[in-house]
Amino acid sequence: MPRGTAPVILCVEDEADLRRDIADELAEGGYVVIEACNGEEALDLLHMNRPDLILCDISMPGLNGYEILNAVQAKGSDHADIPFVFLSALGDPREIVEGKRLGADDYLVKPIDYDLLLVTIHARLRQIKRLRSSSPASGTGIDDEASGFGLTGAEMRVARALSEGRSLRLIAKDFGISRTTVAFHVRNIFQKTGTTRQAELVALLLRSAGRL
Repeated sequence: MPRGTAPVILCVEDEADLRRDIADELAEGGYVVIEACNGEEALDLLHMNRPDLILCDISMPGLNGYEILNAVQAKGSDHADIPFVFLSALGDPREIVEGKRLGADDYLVKPIDYDLLLVTIHARLRQIKRLRSSSPASGTGIDDEASGFGLTGAEMRVARALSEGRSLRLIAKDFGISRTTVAFHVRNIFQKTGTTRQAELVALLLRSAGRL
């Protein structure tokens, strides 16, 4: 779909009034908004569009937010770096942990604080822009190999950063997340790849990608 320089946001929300309010706020913030009223419509739109960021409700009729996240991840490395932000009335810390465990980049609790929403989107898009411009591993096969181990989008970004030799502290700083969250992703990466150390993981990814 032709577009200008404004970032494109896919907003998936089954409550029509809330979806319209979010779309209006984002439009005022300078974003192009694509709206989906359910999971099926969201996946149809993703066949024709590649948004810069996805905002997605969790509890919806039909496909829920977790299933949409899984479908996006199943698209492979081409969609792996699209930031995915959950919107939910479920504020239980266990729900937040589960969302991030599955690969969501952020989790915003309803009722939506629109200032926080705009700041979160801006931060995530700026982060992705910085990673794309500075990552020498992009396009070298690392992402394809990482996706072959069933890593989530967030885990793939951490794995790519590890393959570049970045420390957990630097990854946390660059990604705008805590070291605890980075360590959480690294633990999942180790489990899925059958490795136990950063050097072992990097060697595995580079060897699989044909760079060792």
